[in-house]
Parts: sequence; C-alpha cells; structure tokens
Amino acid sequence: MVANLEVQEVEFLQKYHELLEGMSEALEHLGQMPDVGESSIAETLFADLVKGMQQLHASHDQLAPLLNVETLDQFDRLVQSMSKWFEQDVDKAALLSNEVIPAFLDWKQDMDDRIEPLIAH
Repeated sequence: MVANLEVQEVEFLQKYHELLEGMSEALEHLGQMPDVGESSIAETLFADLVKGMQQLHASHDQLAPLLNVETLDQFDRLVQSMSKWFEQDVDKAALLSNEVIPAFLDWKQDMDDRIEPLIAH
C-alpha cells in the first residue's frame, strides 16, 4: 500500500468508495423487486448500474497503482455476469441473486478492505 497519498488521491478513493456504496444500495433494491423481469424501473436502475460500472472501469488505471491491484479479473467476471441481463429469456431475478449481486459484493468487499484504511480519518 502507498502510505503517503496526495489529497487528490484520497478524494479519488473516497469517490470510488461512495460509488460502490450507491451501487450496492441499487443492487439491493433490484434484488428485492418482485417484478424485476418486467419492471421499467428495474431496467432504468440496471442501466444506471451499467453507467456506474463504466465509471469504475474508467478509473481503474488510476486505482490500480494506488491499491496495488494486480488483476481486475474479478471485476471482469462481474461485467460478464451483468451483460447477461440483456440476453433474451434470461431470468433476471435469478441472475441478480445467483451471479450479479454476489460478484458485486465480493468486488466491493475487496475494494473496501483496500480503500477504507486509506480514507479513514
């Protein structure tokens, strides 16, 4: 871990952490929707999650050296799981509960473990 971070780097990590928190809440909400497969609200929420994933992905060049992240395989698997949402005849509720939410929570926990010690005041 890099011990002496610049103010901008700490702010960057805080924003990344906040984005993960918001996405976690959105996924939790999606996972609790009884009609997730037929809901336009679910579609909008999932589209927002995809945008969030794009923001996370765009920041990984900056993130990796700060956290000594060697590989983004875990993130890539999450993206692959999320892409199944757009396939025809996919059971969206099962996809969320069996793949997307657990993969996201694993990624988030890994990132939280790395980020939180650096942004704690």
